[in-house]
Amino acid sequence: MSTGWDDLERELDAWQAAGRAATLWWRDDDGRAATPALDSLLAMARGSGTPLALAVIPAGAGASLAERLAGEPLVAIVQHGFDHADHARPGDKKIELAPHRPLDGMRGALADGRERLQALFGGRALAVLVPPWNRVADAVVDALPAIGFTGLSAFGPRAKAIAAPGVRAANAHVDIIDWRGGRGFVGESDALAQAVRHLRARRTGQADGDEPTGLMTHHLDHDAECWDFIEAFVARTSAHAAARWLSAEAIFD
Repeated sequence: MSTGWDDLERELDAWQAAGRAATLWWRDDDGRAATPALDSLLAMARGSGTPLALAVIPAGAGASLAERLAGEPLVAIVQHGFDHADHARPGDKKIELAPHRPLDGMRGALADGRERLQALFGGRALAVLVPPWNRVADAVVDALPAIGFTGLSAFGPRAKAIAAPGVRAANAHVDIIDWRGGRGFVGESDALAQAVRHLRARRTGQADGDEPTGLMTHHLDHDAECWDFIEAFVARTSAHAAARWLSAEAIFD
């Protein structure tokens, strides 16, 4: 009986047969502080040698987080909004960078957040915005060049590689958490189906073939099954000749 792992292996085999590299990347959201869950995340990245983009919330970040990450060369810092506060109108989906909010206020907050991350992490803080809940008003996207951002990462196949002048888009595509069904692991078959679906769409021209397939994790919300899946997914893909894990620096530079 075929399994999701078999489907992933066959898809990567198809990339290899085509002489192409199936690029992937790893983004973990909601970085706030040094915690045991963060330690587990960093140990997994370090142990597997896999580059990791940690989306840090500027308003919640401090010196303890910077100190904890100082010896982790595989970790790049990207900006997760400003304070991860929900400004959705009643009945709407959660969003921080909402279209009804004053644009100048959001621009100022993002600029302040960028300065804060640069002060904490120096050159490791990339000028890449990860909007909380993967939602962002079009006006904010258009304003990113003026604030100094050069990258944008949300969720789902990107509509275009350049989101705004000088701003490269690269999204995540595999969400391992079942947010609506108990906030545990979404399940092996579902997570692998997401990965195979995006890889296949890239290979067949139904999605941008140059957009790396992104694994999205949330270390503060993981159960044991989430951790087990990440470890297995990274190990199995890394062992395949066609798969290549990219750093955030390589994607957004």
